[in-house]
Amino acid sequence: MIIFDSEMRKAFSLTLAGCLFLASCSNKITSLKTIARADTAGTISTTIPVTQHRDKHYDWDKRHQQVLALNKERPPKVVFIGNSITHYWGGEPVDPLSRGADSWDEYFKSKDVRNLGFGWDRIENVLWRVYHGELDGYKASHITLLMGTNNLPVSTDEEIITGLEFLIQAIKRHQPKAKFMLISILPRKNYEQRIMSLNERIRQLAGKLNVNYIPAHKLLAIDGGKPNPELFTADGVHPNTAGYRVLAPLINSYLN
Repeated sequence: MIIFDSEMRKAFSLTLAGCLFLASCSNKITSLKTIARADTAGTISTTIPVTQHRDKHYDWDKRHQQVLALNKERPPKVVFIGNSITHYWGGEPVDPLSRGADSWDEYFKSKDVRNLGFGWDRIENVLWRVYHGELDGYKASHITLLMGTNNLPVSTDEEIITGLEFLIQAIKRHQPKAKFMLISILPRKNYEQRIMSLNERIRQLAGKLNVNYIPAHKLLAIDGGKPNPELFTADGVHPNTAGYRVLAPLINSYLN
C-alpha cells in the first residue's frame, strides 16, 4: 500500500489539475481545427469570404478589431449580425451614427447584445468575419441574422439564397448551441416585388435549416411591399427611429 503524505497529495492534485487543463485545451484546439477545416469557400460570389471598404462612414477593419476586443473583454450573450441596418441601430461597438439607440437600449441593453452589423456588408463579407473570429471564444444564447439587401444590385436571387444557406451553416458551426433567428429582408425602394419573392424563399430556407424565421418586413411595408415612409429614412432602405421602435419588440419577443 502506498501512503501519501500531505506534500505528495498536494503534488498529485496539482499534477492532476494540470493534466485536466491540458486535456481541456487540447479538446478546444481540436474543436477549433475541425471548424477551421470546414471553413472553406464555395464556388459563387456569395460563398467566397471577402473584406470590403464600401462605406466611407467608418473603418471596416477597425470595427472588426473592436468586435474581437469587446468579445474577449465582455463575451456577449446575444449577437445581432447584419449590415448598416443593424450597424446604425445602436449598442456596441458604439458608432456616432445611431438612429435607434433609444429602442436598442430599452429592449436589448440589459441582454448583453453585441452589434455585429457592418455598413454596406454583403453576405460574403459576413462570411469573412465569421471565418475570422467574430463568433469564437464565447457561447451565445441567441443569434439574429439580417442580411441580403446589399446583394440585391449585384447578385441573383439564387446566389442570395445559396449564400445565406452557406453563411447560416458557417454560423452554426461556430455557435452550435445558440438559438438562431433569420430575419426577412426589409422593404426597399425599387425592389418591392423581388424582396417579397425572396422572403418567401428565405422563409422556406429557415424551415429547411431548422432556424426561426422573423417576417419583419410585414411590419414596415405598405402597398404591396413598399417601404412605409413613416418608418424609413429618405433613402427608402434604412429604418428611422420610428422604424427601429417597431422592429425592437418583434425581435425581442424571440429572445425571451
